Amino acid sequence: MVRKSAQDRRVEVLNETLNQIQLLGMSAVRVADVAEAAGVSASLIIYHFRTKENLIAEALILATERDLSTLGRVVRDADTPIARLLGALSWYAPTGEARGWQIWIDAWSAAMRDRALAKVLGQLQERWIDAVAELIGEGVAAGDFHTDDPVGAASRLTALLDGLAVRYLVEFARPSHDDIRRWLIRQMAGELGVDEDALAAPRRA
Repeated sequence: MVRKSAQDRRVEVLNETLNQIQLLGMSAVRVADVAEAAGVSASLIIYHFRTKENLIAEALILATERDLSTLGRVVRDADTPIARLLGALSWYAPTGEARGWQIWIDAWSAAMRDRALAKVLGQLQERWIDAVAELIGEGVAAGDFHTDDPVGAASRLTALLDGLAVRYLVEFARPSHDDIRRWLIRQMAGELGVDEDALAAPRRA
C-alpha cells in the first residue's frame, strides 16, 4: 500500500472540509466532523491548521484556486474576446457549471460576524475580479470592448451574478436560466459598449 504524502493528506482534509461545509453549514461544521470524514485525528488537523478558522480559510483558498484553473480552461478554447468573456461569466453564473455556490453564500453570511473571514473572502473575490478584468482588457485591446475601467466593469458584472446566485439557490423569486443570461448580456452591453446582438451570438474568428 502506497503511503500518502503530507501534501496529499492535506488536500484530502481540505476537500473534506468543503464537503462538510456544504453538508452541515459553515457555522455548524466542527473539526471533529472533518477529522472523522477524512479518517484522521482532530489533533492532527489542529497541529497542521491550528484553528478551525484557518482550516476553513485554507479550504476556501483551495476551492478558489481550482475554480480559477477551471476558468482558464473554459476560456482557452474560445477564439474571440467576446466569446471568452461570455464563456467565463456564463460558467461563473449560478446556472453554469461552476460548483460550490452554496459554500460561498454560506461563507458570505458567516463573514458578516467574522472579520478575519471577511478579509480572506475579499482577497479571493479580488482574484476573481482580476481574472474577469483581464479578459475585458483583452477585449479593449482588440477593439471589441469600450471601457476605461476594466476592473470596475468586472466588479459590477461579478456582483450581478453573485446577487443572482443568492436568489437562485434559495429559490426566492428564482430567475430562470434564460432570465439570467438575458440580464447578464444586457449588463455586459452597457458596461462594455457592445451591441446586445453581438453578445447573444458571439462571432467566431
